[in-house]
Amino acid sequence: MARSRGFFGPSEKALEFGKQYAEVLGYWGEFFAAGSKLVGANVKLGELAQDAAKEWDQWVKETANAPWNWMNPDVMRRMMGTAQKPE
Repeated sequence: MARSRGFFGPSEKALEFGKQYAEVLGYWGEFFAAGSKLVGANVKLGELAQDAAKEWDQWVKETANAPWNWMNPDVMRRMMGTAQKPE
């Protein structure tokens, strides 16, 4: 059985409870700090993904109209025009 520290002091069990309670609060603080960092990192990741998607979309649009693109409609027309034999 836990001893009492006397009439004016807390018991050993009360001191142990307080110590454990402080430890638990410390872990909850670490948990919420880590959660906050995780949210911040996810927000940054989302922003970077959005920026990358915009860059990709712009690159695809620019590449689709590039003169060296063999699927460009103008290039295809020129190729088909030069491939026709005169009659």
